[in-house]
Amino acid sequence: MIDVMHLVVVVAGVAVGAWALVALRTPLPRGRFAIFGLASAGALFGCAALAGEIGVVPPTAWFAVVMAMLAAMVAIGYRSARSAPAWR
Repeated sequence: MIDVMHLVVVVAGVAVGAWALVALRTPLPRGRFAIFGLASAGALFGCAALAGEIGVVPPTAWFAVVMAMLAAMVAIGYRSARSAPAWR
């Protein structure tokens, strides 16, 4: 089960990073690299936590924390990428 959670964390981290680089190209030119970096760091941290390197809480709790963090990054990136209404 831990191997499946590792795979899900890696795939989610790559997907969020790719989404940030592709989808946020125009509306959030510099912020996309911040989201990409945070997604990469989250995937690395998630893999270390699931391997038992960080023993504060059980691996399933770390999985939930990392996935919630990745989902929050997507929500923040999507919300901040919306352009302001143009006043004419």
